[in-house]
Amino acid sequence: MTDVVNLAVLGAGSVRCMPPVIASLATYFGERPLDIRFWDADDERLDLFDRFARYCFNMNHCGHRLTSSDDWAEALAGATHVVLAIGPNCARKYLEKNGSLLGHGETSHVLVQRAATELIEESGVDASVLSLIDVQPAGRAWKSVDWPGEMSEAEQTAMPHQILRFLNGDEYPHDWFRQESASPLKAWLDAGEGL
Repeated sequence: MTDVVNLAVLGAGSVRCMPPVIASLATYFGERPLDIRFWDADDERLDLFDRFARYCFNMNHCGHRLTSSDDWAEALAGATHVVLAIGPNCARKYLEKNGSLLGHGETSHVLVQRAATELIEESGVDASVLSLIDVQPAGRAWKSVDWPGEMSEAEQTAMPHQILRFLNGDEYPHDWFRQESASPLKAWLDAGEGL
């Protein structure tokens, strides 16, 4: 049994996934402290959600340690748990930087599948994986959940502005904290898979 849960969140710039993930983590007070590492190929989105997570963790007096990086190997180093939240934006940027974007005709789903599979395979990480995206590579025993729900294009466009309102103190995320009080992420962490 380890003393700390080393949690890597791949795709930490996901507008759909990260607000509920952050709310869940900000209200998670498990038996072991969390050492959380955010990774995303989009530096601007990574910075926004890093700042939002720190704000929420501070607001709830969590003892979680948070590091954010644009280096996926650094984020996955020593991970006991991995959350896959990679969206099309992150997948496209990662595959471009990695020189493996094939070009025309690939759907967003295919790009996400390729990026997630490459990241896990290249890292060689042996961790419990929770997929919040519709990706289940052959030969992998990942836990997949249909959470959070899909967002409309208008909701996705508005979400970064909502996060900035929280960061500016114009509104408070207490309702989000309540909504995620029994999230699948918290249940997965409490199950102790991979420990």
